[in-house]
Amino acid sequence: MTTTASRRSAPGRVAPAPHGPLAGTGRLLRLALRADRWTAAVWAVAVAGTAQVSVVGLAGLYATPADLAARAALIASPAATALAGPGYGLDDYTLGAMTANELGVWLAVPVAIMAVLAVARHLRAPEEDGRLELVRSQPVGRAAPVAAGLLATASEVLAVGVLLLAALLTTELDPAGSALLVASVVAAALVVAAATAVAAQLTTHARTTNALGLAVVGVAFVLRAVGDVHGPRSTSAWSWLSPFGWSQATAPYTLDRWWPLGVSAAAAAASVALAAVLVRRRDLGTGLLPDRPGPARGRVGGLVGLTWRRQRTSVLAWGAGVVLTAGLVGVLASAVVRFVRDEPSLSVLLGDPGDAVAAVFGLYVVFVAVLAGAYAATAVGAARADERAGRATAVLALPVGRVRWLGTQVALAAGAATTMMLLAGLVMGAGAALTLDDASQVGRLLGAAAGTVPGVLVVLGVATALVGLVPRASGAVWSYVAYTGTVGMFAALLPAGADALSPFAHLASRPGEPFDAGAAVAVTAVAALLVGAGLLGVRRRDLDA
Repeated sequence: MTTTASRRSAPGRVAPAPHGPLAGTGRLLRLALRADRWTAAVWAVAVAGTAQVSVVGLAGLYATPADLAARAALIASPAATALAGPGYGLDDYTLGAMTANELGVWLAVPVAIMAVLAVARHLRAPEEDGRLELVRSQPVGRAAPVAAGLLATASEVLAVGVLLLAALLTTELDPAGSALLVASVVAAALVVAAATAVAAQLTTHARTTNALGLAVVGVAFVLRAVGDVHGPRSTSAWSWLSPFGWSQATAPYTLDRWWPLGVSAAAAAASVALAAVLVRRRDLGTGLLPDRPGPARGRVGGLVGLTWRRQRTSVLAWGAGVVLTAGLVGVLASAVVRFVRDEPSLSVLLGDPGDAVAAVFGLYVVFVAVLAGAYAATAVGAARADERAGRATAVLALPVGRVRWLGTQVALAAGAATTMMLLAGLVMGAGAALTLDDASQVGRLLGAAAGTVPGVLVVLGVATALVGLVPRASGAVWSYVAYTGTVGMFAALLPAGADALSPFAHLASRPGEPFDAGAAVAVTAVAALLVGAGLLGVRRRDLDA
């Protein structure tokens, strides 16, 4: 015993360092949560606040059985099914069924986007900019960074879920149904987060991980939309390929089925296990899919060419998503028109007694514009990622000024977003023209899409201003993207004036509506001022501030 005691108290003796693949996970988790505390708080308040205000708005607008029946008829349309979901409890529509059907997926999508950004930020960004190499020099296991990143992401998603549940409990909704709705939102986000963790092992750059994760969200949404339109009440196989379809199959406030969440849990667990296997098969700082070598000889094409080479994958991926979404709307045009004309009461609900069909397409055009705005936020965020990783320093060591460096990326993003909207309007119009046998739809929908471009540029301006003036808060642009999307889709449910900060609320985007040149110029001027403020800010502040 004396020998043991002397060994424990021997001066200068250091306790053995923890070992194993998960050693140091707890410390890395605490560090990740501390770094993300404000980002997670902003997301939680935005999602919970949107839900609470929307539910209160729904309860006030549809207080009588006749109003609820008319709203149920609207949700039964193919267009609404594609946007919101299959629709449960339409025969006896209640506030709970309305909340689950119309808000469920629109709560799940932003939380899933938050999870994608968090996984890329925790798993791939530290490895790309060299921070993980310093961490791994300490007694940290090989799997600890991945485990800590996923646990941090799950904790942030759960924090959003807790605040969302608290917000729903302040309304008239059934507590049990609210708990199931929140569980379905959290489950979908965790599935997407786990899939993004797999993508982080395949790629070398955080921006590629972000692109792949957001592509998972987009594909999941489209699969769910196609499946719900194709088959009634989530019976289509397409819907069961989507985590959003699994979550909506729980049918909160109506059927209250918990078992579909088991599918989400199994998918998330399988993806996490796959990520754990893959992380052991690659070297630090690399991905399993190697970068393609550049040509032995070639010209970069200056700063513009370099910027295009770095962003072209993101541009093409987002562009394909935006255009395909618009094409889906065009294909459904005949079903939309037929349904709206068969339900005269819908013109009142949509706020346009003269042309309810145009009002429906106006909602879709704004939805596509929000997607283009999300691309713009991603493109400017890539500049901030280059700055943090040190790549911007290498470019600025050449005869390139800061304003030119950031301005080139902003200009490319503006051109790409504008092209996306014009192509989207053209494809949507062509689809509508074919299904409706009305060639005038091409011009109408192309004009409507072009009319939203100034609003997309405002989103780009907000992202630029944040990067230039408050770079550490640059991720807050996603809250603004979520705000514009919420206002665009649910403006009628929100208090008067709640849409004042959304550029799309001030533009004439509805098909057939006269172009308001004054409003377009004013909104474009706001976008230019925001971009100018961001460029001036990046010129005056320190890099990686």
